[in-house]
Amino acid sequence: MDPRALLAELDARNRDNVSRTESYLELYAFTRTTAVELPWVLMAHLVSRNSGYLMTDLARKIPRAAQAGDETLAGAMRTLFLLLERGNFLIFWDAWHHVCSFLAEAPIEPPRTPRFMCEAWRRYDESREERRLVLDLVHNEQNLIERRAVHHPELYAGRMLLDLIEASGRDRPLVFPIADAPEIRVGGFSRIERRIETGRRIFDEVLGDRARRDLMFEWAMAHPHTGSREVYGGPAGPTLREAWPIETVHALWAPIHAPPEPDPDYP
Repeated sequence: MDPRALLAELDARNRDNVSRTESYLELYAFTRTTAVELPWVLMAHLVSRNSGYLMTDLARKIPRAAQAGDETLAGAMRTLFLLLERGNFLIFWDAWHHVCSFLAEAPIEPPRTPRFMCEAWRRYDESREERRLVLDLVHNEQNLIERRAVHHPELYAGRMLLDLIEASGRDRPLVFPIADAPEIRVGGFSRIERRIETGRRIFDEVLGDRARRDLMFEWAMAHPHTGSREVYGGPAGPTLREAWPIETVHALWAPIHAPPEPDPDYP
């Protein structure tokens, strides 16, 4: 595998949640064969899996709301899907570039990569501090999507619906394919500090342990991501590509797969 070739494949691999999720796993598997294993990439795979599960959950629930005559709820669920998809797209657009650039020993420079992450890679190149890099990557990606997705004005209804779900206690914990997985919930997706804290917990309580990391990698390799919860023994349902064909997604919101707009607070 050539990291430089992977850079050129960014757009094709960023097509939908399924292609992103599997690309993260493929890249992590590659890093395990090098001197620079990057556990954040496995974290990205696992979190992206969970995003896909939520997306297919929404696809099942939207017709029920519409049939019940609650078009406001159905519309909010569509917008929540767009929020999840937009964040998923933006994180991949950003991270795939600078992670592959680092592996290819190619320049990592602003404005293509945020200044914070450029400095983080320089620091990692000198120290090889695994946990610090993971936390820097979590900080970077959550800041990247803060205004461009989570608090984007056109995605407000989706964020409000998620806030309501969390407030009611009906938000699901993240799914990790290990028997003794800790129960980790974001518990405040709208707040950037909660999302960053969730990333820290995923590393410190799950991926920081080498045996657990290996078990989850082996499971993921044996269970290709489809977006259906059925893949881990959950309820049967449509795959993500059945539920959300790419043409349907683009018709819902034209900017869904546009490059990130400038953010003066996080250049």
